Amino acid sequence: MLRDLDKKDTAILKGLAISAIVFHNYFHIVSPVRENEFTFDPARFSVFLQTVVHPSMAIQALFAFYGHLGVQIFIFVSAYGLAKSHWNDTSSWSSFMWTRVKKLYPMFGLALLFWALLAAIFVGPIWLIQDAGPGLLLLLAGVSNIVPGVGLPIVGPWWFVPFIIQFYAIWPMLRKLTVKFGWPGLVALSVICFLMTFAAEPILAHWSINPALNPIGRMRIFCLGIIAARYPIRINAYLAIPALAILLLGSEYASIARLSSLAFAVFSLWLYVKTRSWLRRFRVLEIIGGYSLAIFLVNGFIRVPFIAFANTPLSQLALGCASAVVTFAISAFFHYLLEPAPQRLTSPEAQAAWPSSEPAPEMGWN
Repeated sequence: MLRDLDKKDTAILKGLAISAIVFHNYFHIVSPVRENEFTFDPARFSVFLQTVVHPSMAIQALFAFYGHLGVQIFIFVSAYGLAKSHWNDTSSWSSFMWTRVKKLYPMFGLALLFWALLAAIFVGPIWLIQDAGPGLLLLLAGVSNIVPGVGLPIVGPWWFVPFIIQFYAIWPMLRKLTVKFGWPGLVALSVICFLMTFAAEPILAHWSINPALNPIGRMRIFCLGIIAARYPIRINAYLAIPALAILLLGSEYASIARLSSLAFAVFSLWLYVKTRSWLRRFRVLEIIGGYSLAIFLVNGFIRVPFIAFANTPLSQLALGCASAVVTFAISAFFHYLLEPAPQRLTSPEAQAAWPSSEPAPEMGWN
C-alpha cells in the first residue's frame, strides 16, 4: 500500500523526479522538442514523435517532452510528507508557516544570492535591480504566480517557490477537511478545483495568470498525496495501464491533457512500487533526493553556459550530463554550508558529504 512508503522511498522518488527535471530543463532548450506543461499545442507531440525515432535524439526528446512531469512527484511527496509528519500538529497557522518558511528560505536565499552575483557580473547590477528586482520581490513574498503578467520568474523553476508557500498556507484547511469528510471530501475538492480551473482559464488568460502555477490548479495531486498517506489504497495494473493510456493520449488531445498530471502520478507510483526493492539498492538516488531542493533551485541557471556549445546530438548528451553533474556538486556544497556544524562533525555520513537519511523538510519534501 502507498501509505507504507517510508522516508527512504520518498527520498528515492525525489531523486528520480529531480533527475528527470534537470535533464528536461536542459534538453527542452537544445532540442526541437517542447513540452505541453503550462500551455498546450498538439503540434508539439508531432515534433516529439518525429524526433524520438532517431536514436541519436531519443533521450533528448523523451526528457524534453515528458521530463517536466517529475514536478508531479514533488507535489505528491509534499502532501504525502505533511500528511505523515504534521497530521497531529496542534500549532497555530502562523507557527506552522514559520517552520516551513525558515526551512525553505535559507536555501532559496543562498541560491538567489549565487544567481544574483552571476547576473550582476554578466548582465549588470542595474538590470538586476531595475528589471529583475520587482519580480524577485514578488517571488520572495510568495505572490508572483497570482500577479498579472508576472507568472514564470526570471529563473523558470523558481515558480515552485510561491506555489509551495501557498500550499503551506492552505494545508491546515486541507487537514480539517480530511478529518471531517475523509477521502470523499478530498475527491470532491479535487473535482471542484478541476472545474474551477477549467472555467477560470479563459478569464485569467486576459490577466496573464496561469492556474497551473497555483495550488488550486494542481489540487488533485495534493489530494492524492494526502489520501495515499492516510488511507489504505493500492494502485494495481487495472489503474496503472489506463493511466498510461491517458498520459499518452493527453500528449495530443487537449480534452484529455488536463488529466495527464494525475495519470502520470498514478502510473509512476505503481511503477515505483513494482521496482521498489531494486531501486532501494541505489544509494545515489537517495543522496540526490536529499539534495533535491538545492538542485531544483540552481539547475535553471547552472545549465546556461552548457547550452551554447550543444550543437550536435552527442554534444547535447555530453553537456547535458556535465550540466547535471555540476548542478549536483554545487547543491551538495550548499547543503554542506547550511548543515549545522555539530551534525557535520558527528555524523559519519555527513563527514563523507552524504545527506542525512532523513529526507529534507524544505518545500514539504519530507
